[in-house]
Amino acid sequence: MNYYLFFPMAGLFANTIFIAFVYARRTGNPIIRSYLLYSLALNAWLLTYIFSWSDPPESWMALSFKILAFTWLPVGALYLEFVYAFLNRSPGLFLWFFRIGIPISYLVTITTDLIVKGSIRYYWGYENEPGPLYLIVVIALVALPGFIGIGILAKSFLFSHKNQRRQIGLAILGSTVAMGLSFYSEIIQVDDQGRILSVPLTPIAVVIQSFLIFIAITRYGFLRINIEGLAVELFKDIHDGMILAKQDRSLFFMNDSAIRILGISNSIPVYFYPSDYLKGYQENPNHLSKEYQPILNPDCKGVELTRSNIELTGNENGYLFILRDITEKIESREKIETIYSAISKDLEIAKITQTSAISTKFPESNKYQFHSHFQPFELVGGDFLRALERADGKLDIFFADVSGHGVSSAMVAGMLSISFQLVAESKLQPKDALEKIQNLLLGAVLDHHVSAVYLSFDPNTKLLEYSYAGHHPILVFRDGEIISLDGTGRILLITPETDLTNYTFQLKKGDILFLHSDCLFEVRNSEGDIFGYETFIERMEEITVQTPSNILKTSIEQALTFGMGKLTDDLAVLILEVF
Repeated sequence: MNYYLFFPMAGLFANTIFIAFVYARRTGNPIIRSYLLYSLALNAWLLTYIFSWSDPPESWMALSFKILAFTWLPVGALYLEFVYAFLNRSPGLFLWFFRIGIPISYLVTITTDLIVKGSIRYYWGYENEPGPLYLIVVIALVALPGFIGIGILAKSFLFSHKNQRRQIGLAILGSTVAMGLSFYSEIIQVDDQGRILSVPLTPIAVVIQSFLIFIAITRYGFLRINIEGLAVELFKDIHDGMILAKQDRSLFFMNDSAIRILGISNSIPVYFYPSDYLKGYQENPNHLSKEYQPILNPDCKGVELTRSNIELTGNENGYLFILRDITEKIESREKIETIYSAISKDLEIAKITQTSAISTKFPESNKYQFHSHFQPFELVGGDFLRALERADGKLDIFFADVSGHGVSSAMVAGMLSISFQLVAESKLQPKDALEKIQNLLLGAVLDHHVSAVYLSFDPNTKLLEYSYAGHHPILVFRDGEIISLDGTGRILLITPETDLTNYTFQLKKGDILFLHSDCLFEVRNSEGDIFGYETFIERMEEITVQTPSNILKTSIEQALTFGMGKLTDDLAVLILEVF
C-alpha cells in the first residue's frame, strides 16, 4: 500500500468538509462564491495527486498530466480573485493577464511538450516531467498571483480594525504557509533536470490554508469583511448623508454628502454626536425621522435625520445615521404656510384666495376649449380645478376635492393651487405630479384628505395621460355614448405612502372630457335619500344632443332638482372640448 496517498486523501477529506459547511450557509455573498470556487479548484488538484500516486498504468501518465494541468493552472488566479472578494475590492486590470494566460498555457500544455514533457516515477508515485517552459508558467501563472494576493492582504492588514486584522491575519498566515511549503517542495527542492527531490508538500499545504481561511471567514462575523470599504462603495455617491458610528460614538464612516449637509469644512471628527451639528437633537428610542436645523451649515434650512442600529463588524454594534437635506421641501412648505396664514385671517381673504385658486380663465386654442362651473356650498369651498399650458405645449389639468367644506377646505384648496403651480413647472408625469403634491402638503395639512385627478393633454397628438388619487372616473362623451376612463389610486394625505398609477387614453376630434365633483351624485332629497352614481350616469346617457352646454346644464339641473334646489357639498364641473 502506498502510505503517501494519506496526504492528498486527508487533504481532500478536510477540504470537502470545509466546503460543505460553507455551502450549507451559503448566501448571495460574492466572498462565499469565490471561496467555494477556489476550494473546489484545490479539491480537483488533490484528486490529481490521488490519481497519480495510486499507481495507474505508466502508459497513461504523460497524456494524463497534460490533460490534468487544468486542475493546478488556475489555482493562483482563483486565489487572487478570492482575495479581492474577501476585501470587497474591485479586481485590478492585471488580473486579466492571468485570465487570458491560463487558457493559452493550457492549450500549449495539451498540444506540445513545452510545459509538460512526460511523467517520472518516484517512490511515492508519478509526477509530471517538466518541459522547458514549465518553471516559467508555474511562477508566472500559479505562484505570482498567489504572492500578489498575500501582498494585498498584508497591505489591508495594516489599515484594518482589530477584528478585521484577526481575520486577515489568519488568511495571510494560511496562504503564506501553504504557498511556502508548495513552492519549496516543488520549485526549490528540485535537481538540475527539474526533478523533485522529496515528497511534494502541496497536499498538506492545501489543508493548512483551507483550515485557516475557513476559520477567518467563519469565526469573525461569517464573511463580513471590511465593512468600511463596503460602506464607501455603497454610500460614497448617494445624495443622502450616510454616517456609521460605533456604540461609543467614535466615527466609523461618513460620506461626502453628510459632510456637505452638516457643513463640516475643516476636518472629519473622531466622534459623532448629532447634537453637535443639529439644533434641538435628542436621542429617540423609536428611531423615527425628525427634522432639525443644522448648526454649521447656514445654506441648509433643515435636515431630516433617521437613526438605526446596525452591526458594524463581528459582534460590534453601532449606529447608522441617514441625513437628508430638506431645504427645498421647507421652502415649498413655507410658501404654502404663508398662503395658509394669510387666508386664515378672515373669511373675506379666504374668499379672495378661493377665487384666485379656481380657474376662471383657461388657456385658449383652436384645438380645444374649456367650459366650467364652480359653486361652493358656503362662501368658500374645497373643490379645486385649474389648467395650465406648459412651455412644451401640453396642458396640465388638476381637479381636486378637499374633504369637508368651508374656510379650512378653502385654505387647503389655496395650498393646492400653489402646489400645482410648482409641480406644473416640473413637467412631470401625472402620477409623479400627484406624489410631489402629496409630499409638499403632507406636513402642512392636518385633518384633511384630497381626492384628485391629474391630467396631461397633448393637443397635437390628442393623447391624454392621467392618474387617479381616489377620485371617481373621468367621463368622455363620444358619438352619443359615455366612456368611463378606468383607473384607481389612493386618496392623498391619508397615509405617507401613495399607491398611484399612470394611465393613457387616446382622445379624438369631437370628444368632450367631463370632470366633476361628487356633489352631482351625492346630493340628497328632503327624505335623506341619495341621488346615486348609477342614476346620475343613466340620466347623463339620456342627453340627446351631447354639447358642452347641454352636458353642463343637465348635470347641474338634475342635481338641483333632486335636492329641491339645495346642494349638500361644493359643486365643480370642468369640460374640455376637443377640436
